Amino acid sequence: MMVKYAARRRAAEKWTTYLCPKMEKQLQKSIETRRHWDVNRSSDNLFEVQAEYSFAIDLHQHTCSCRQWQIKGFPCAHAIAAILADHGDLYEYIEPYFTTDYYRSCYGIPIAPVPDIEKEAPEGLEDFRVKPPLTRKPPGRPRTKRIKSREEEKKCYKCSRCGQGGQHNRRTCKSQI
Repeated sequence: MMVKYAARRRAAEKWTTYLCPKMEKQLQKSIETRRHWDVNRSSDNLFEVQAEYSFAIDLHQHTCSCRQWQIKGFPCAHAIAAILADHGDLYEYIEPYFTTDYYRSCYGIPIAPVPDIEKEAPEGLEDFRVKPPLTRKPPGRPRTKRIKSREEEKKCYKCSRCGQGGQHNRRTCKSQI
């Protein structure tokens, strides 16, 4: 974990974009796909985007009828089309979670190395011993049969009297002889 954190911290220090590189690529891709769509304004914050289907976007509530903006926190291509039609700043509508500053703050706290078991314990912890957890025997008789999973098939019987497969045998067979 230490090595992974350090590698991610070093990689994030080289980023020069406002968003993480993966999200920056997704933003550029969404900008490219929205070029052929018609955007109609309904009111100050309400827009309709005509793509394959019609989508309603509310910039004030940060919602789109495709629900991707609400789920991910990152504007979908329809919302980006509406934001650009409104001449707004795209970065104001993106959650701070996707920024490089947020990423750097996540990996900014280093993980301290854990000493080996063979090394002596620090002072004051010589008498410290990890004890087993307190457990109680459950009440009742212990189970002898295991619980079968849902994927396991039930045994299919074949009746020796009528020859049909199913959940009956010679003794419980109801067919006529």
